Amino acid sequence: MRLPRSALALTAACVVVTGCAGEPADPAPVVVSFDDGWGQVFVMDIDGSGVRQVTPTVADDTVDSRAGYAALSPDGTELAYTRAGRFIDIVDLKSGAVRTVYEGGYQPVYSPDGSMLAFTTAGGESITIVDTDGTNARVVDLAEHGTVATFSPDGSRILVTVSGYLVEAPVTGGPSTVVLRDQFWNADPAYSPDGSTLVFSSNRGGNNGSEIYSMPAAGGAITPLTDTYAVHPEFTPDGTRILYTRATTPTGEPVTDTSVPTRPELASMNPDGSDQKRLTPRSISAQNPSIGGGR
Repeated sequence: MRLPRSALALTAACVVVTGCAGEPADPAPVVVSFDDGWGQVFVMDIDGSGVRQVTPTVADDTVDSRAGYAALSPDGTELAYTRAGRFIDIVDLKSGAVRTVYEGGYQPVYSPDGSMLAFTTAGGESITIVDTDGTNARVVDLAEHGTVATFSPDGSRILVTVSGYLVEAPVTGGPSTVVLRDQFWNADPAYSPDGSTLVFSSNRGGNNGSEIYSMPAAGGAITPLTDTYAVHPEFTPDGTRILYTRATTPTGEPVTDTSVPTRPELASMNPDGSDQKRLTPRSISAQNPSIGGGR
């Protein structure tokens, strides 16, 4: 059967312009955020290009404007960060509009569905979860003080660092579970997107600093991924790369001993630790990566 010319044209337009109703939309571009350690927060493309500053440039006497510990929303459209060490602010990356959702906390992280933020309350006294509109604040009961690290991939639990060991607690309350506790200092845990692997930083390498390691999320053998000073690992949304903060000399060489003068930069590697390479330009300090988009 031959279709009328107008029907053929309409079909072609559906394919070229919209992809036709019912087809999944293209995922949002993957973006990365970081802070420079001096009060400014930046975002960039996943390949390290397009670096742009999100928060205002601050001077030494403008403490209330200093920002850090940024976290991108899962869809990459918003950025939560700590301002002045106690305010949780969210900026819309498209419009630039900023709103304060909580006072008295720091180091926010988004839930996997983007509806909630978890953060440490001032002084490290407790973990608080709040909806991203600033409502419905609730405290997660822990036996010991800790700092928020991340949500589980299904959003049902939060992973917390407590005095060098890793503890997981239900978002809705209930008994916590020790994920990793040994004679070493372990921190900065992050799950792979499928929840099968946990990466974290630890001083178990015997150097004057920390390296990054991986282990099965259910427990098992611990594998070193870096042999130089590195912290804050984060998986890309597709699980094919890990971004992290590493210390380098002023001329750009990775170091193992943090007693020497160092500066932070973002680097990336494969999940097995291979293909380690610089991500951010050497002209800027960069630390605490967060990744959004790609979903």
